[in-house]
Amino acid sequence: MIILLLSVLFGIPTSFSCDFNQDIKSVYSLSGPVTLVLKELGLLKNPKLKGISVFHPVAKKDFAGSFLPGGVFLSPEAIKGLSGSLLFYDESRELTRIFSRYDKITAIEIKTRSFTPPEVMEAMEKYLNPYLVGCDLVKLTGQLKSSLEDLKKMLPKEIPLLFFLGLIQNNKLPELVMVQDGIVKWMIQEKLIKTYPSELAYVNWSARILNNLPQGTFHIGLKDSGNLMESKIIKNKQVINLTYPGALIPGIGQVEAMVYLFKNL
Repeated sequence: MIILLLSVLFGIPTSFSCDFNQDIKSVYSLSGPVTLVLKELGLLKNPKLKGISVFHPVAKKDFAGSFLPGGVFLSPEAIKGLSGSLLFYDESRELTRIFSRYDKITAIEIKTRSFTPPEVMEAMEKYLNPYLVGCDLVKLTGQLKSSLEDLKKMLPKEIPLLFFLGLIQNNKLPELVMVQDGIVKWMIQEKLIKTYPSELAYVNWSARILNNLPQGTFHIGLKDSGNLMESKIIKNKQVINLTYPGALIPGIGQVEAMVYLFKNL
């Protein structure tokens, strides 16, 4: 009791604090879902977290470490500088090939392709638990499920929605529609929305199919504002453009983006 009281008064870390394992010296995250979980766990200011991707939704004022370019853009010199570190990166054959050359880097590939948000959080527990101590990932999963329940109540009933990768500008639709992936896949599974008919995660839309969709279908363009942290909704009749930090990151990012969208429409 005395030790706990002293730790509160003087800011001394206790065994109850969320932290990286003692044997971990430095951590880098090039994985969007991982960075968002570390952010929610309050680990952005942990001195062991040395770098994250410049594309992740973390304001520069909130992180004192390095903002790294995407993995494929890292120079050989920069990769050598990660020696002795724990590195998380999103699923990529090219990155797996690159990092396999460096046996002193513990590189963990994060696979969330075609996962719904709950599945992403289950994966985060599996990937991160071995490297964390005192962190309540189960509570974080519960918070995400609660946000999904809130989203269910916000979604408009019986209105078809199409989600495009990129903003819709000058009436020109982006090439890809998101269907069987992430938050859209979850909304389909929960029978909350009607959308583009496809079994693919992302599909190049067909003008014929678009023309056969019900009148009144909303076209929603999605843009991830990354560390610019810009949140904005622009609506013009049946076209909606959503800009939100983390809007295209599986798990927490996509859920927060959809809650923001439908809460403010």
